[in-house]
Amino acid sequence: MVFFGTATAVRAVRAVRLFAITLMFAASSLAAQRPRALVLGAPAGTLAEEFTLVTSVRELADGRALITDGRERRIVVGDFKTGRATRVGKNGAGPGEYQGVGFITAIAGDSSIMSDIMQRRFLLFHGDRIVGQSSPDHPAVLATRGFFSGADGRGNLWVRRVDERGAGVVVTDHRDSAYVVLVSRATGAQDTVAKLRTRPMRIEQRLNDKNEVTFSSFMPAGVLGSDEQAVMFADGTLAVARLDPFRVDWRSPAGVWTRGAPLPVAAIRIDARERAAYMERNADAYKPPANPIPGVPANTPPSASDFPPVFPPFSNAAVTAGPAGTVLVRRSKSADYMGSHYFVIDRRGSLLGELSLPANETIVGASARHVYVVFKDDDDIQRVRRHVWP
Repeated sequence: MVFFGTATAVRAVRAVRLFAITLMFAASSLAAQRPRALVLGAPAGTLAEEFTLVTSVRELADGRALITDGRERRIVVGDFKTGRATRVGKNGAGPGEYQGVGFITAIAGDSSIMSDIMQRRFLLFHGDRIVGQSSPDHPAVLATRGFFSGADGRGNLWVRRVDERGAGVVVTDHRDSAYVVLVSRATGAQDTVAKLRTRPMRIEQRLNDKNEVTFSSFMPAGVLGSDEQAVMFADGTLAVARLDPFRVDWRSPAGVWTRGAPLPVAAIRIDARERAAYMERNADAYKPPANPIPGVPANTPPSASDFPPVFPPFSNAAVTAGPAGTVLVRRSKSADYMGSHYFVIDRRGSLLGELSLPANETIVGASARHVYVVFKDDDDIQRVRRHVWP
């Protein structure tokens, strides 16, 4: 048996404690880097229909789903039991017709709403039928300028709004904000309920003698920036994904905010390997344009100083309403996360886990029971598949 003196014993105890603390932080870091893996249930149907750019999916009460293709300007209703899809409405300016296809959003019951921004009006659906449209001078259309980012079943729309800017060039930074504005579908009344941090941008506008905008250009200032984002649920709940610290705040239908705790997701540092992976993923974006637009600067490859120290936790257009009241937040792509990875966060602001899909698959909609995935083949043809929520 070996005996230690008092000083030696104290040093030994301190060393053991330091080792234990080191292990604790290592375990904590490992847990932060690896959220619990979630796996979608088995496919519950795939449509044979081919799409070019699926922008939204809205499940109906009978299990079929309305699907919008923004590039082809069409709406279909898909039957995932038979695999077939049927056109809804047609392009035009008459009743039950549309020229622009926005996002179809659930409101009360089996009703939905969509903006036809090209005609400055809203279309109302019941099931798979277009049952009405608003006039271009309706107060809600005027208040939203014909476009909204979401809706609920309580009579609200929400729009993302930024401050009006005059002529000239301005470069925004992290101190600039956008705003979440609720708009009454009935009266057009407006209520600003949240501020959103925006990514730095180079904005240029030109005005004529009548103070009308004749030219506008919006270019990111630096790379890998992201906006804070919001999503509205049919019950009137609003979720806001925050950047620093990464968390999700929730606003109840009664207007009560719950601030989410910082989520245990480790930041990914941007080093030479990450910069090289970024350039590989985005090589096409920095090729000289075939038809350059006068006055619009071409994208030039970024230098090391153009990159931030770490990746933002999520990318742009990354927040989606998920099943069972959850919100899905798509992780920023990086060298080790080249696929489509989604954080799943509940209404307490807790991280339930992470869904991982291949790089050619994206979640475009969800219901209480299902998740809708768009997958793309080598010819850039998109199809829609439904999965059971785990």
